[in-house]
Amino acid sequence: MSFIYRQILFGLLLSFAFFNIYQHRKIFFPKFDDALGNIHEYITNFRSYIREKPISPRQPCKSVKNENNYDLSQYKYKCPHHRYVTRMIERSPLIIYIENFLTPNEIQHLIDLVEPTFKPSKAIEENGSPSVGDFRTSHSAVIKSQQTPVVTCIEQRFAQFQGDVEIENLEPLQAVKYISDQHYKPHYDWFPFEEYTKVSGQRVTSFFTYLQANCSMGETEFVNITFNATSHRQFCDILTCDENSPKAGIRFRPLPGNSIFWFNIDEVGEEDYMTYHAGRAPGKNGLKIGLNTWTRAKKYFPMPKQN
Repeated sequence: MSFIYRQILFGLLLSFAFFNIYQHRKIFFPKFDDALGNIHEYITNFRSYIREKPISPRQPCKSVKNENNYDLSQYKYKCPHHRYVTRMIERSPLIIYIENFLTPNEIQHLIDLVEPTFKPSKAIEENGSPSVGDFRTSHSAVIKSQQTPVVTCIEQRFAQFQGDVEIENLEPLQAVKYISDQHYKPHYDWFPFEEYTKVSGQRVTSFFTYLQANCSMGETEFVNITFNATSHRQFCDILTCDENSPKAGIRFRPLPGNSIFWFNIDEVGEEDYMTYHAGRAPGKNGLKIGLNTWTRAKKYFPMPKQN
């Protein structure tokens, strides 16, 4: 790989048991497995700090209780020190679930910004051209980088979670809305076309954060990661666990305020085919609004618009 990456380390804070991802440079990858092995041991040892109550095999779909709500008028002076909880779902590919990553009033601020600007979503065709079609039928809206002080603080939170990567490496946040039968068929976030990576590099990481949902399906499914009862049953409060689970990939339920973080590249810096994922339709009378956050290997520059 021609990109330069930073090594990723995690700092586990015992008081609230959340850890950050620290990016270092290319020397990280030879040590990737050992580092994650240590993290897995930490999480096992300190699980009682992360979850006070055992997780039942199946919990009803309900809104996540989030006590954090800050005065948004103060964001222009200082970003709040926000607390959240992390849970490691998979080691390879690395998938981390973040509870209460955004507060209710931050979510409402983002929705208010994008609601008037949603347009049909585009997906990249096999020829490399973005177009509207049946592959991706949702609606999307882009939030300009640092559009408001609240957006700036949210962008900083995404960057800090990854070990204070440069905020300039983030693509502009993208909100997506799904209603009824709208979907995004299985796809990768990484680019298979060099023209998309030659300036800003590959999409190293992704976040998908749920902003709004009414609990009617609409899961994010990693179709190449088969549900395993032994390792995944403990996450049935955030995953869909039903009679179809043994035949499906892991399916994250749309719980507002929570976020899924994953690496699009593997231990040797290659594009990871295990990150194949889909945005499932929320079903009749269903609604889901999410937020895509992508981090590039280099400072992000938008591609010139195609005629």
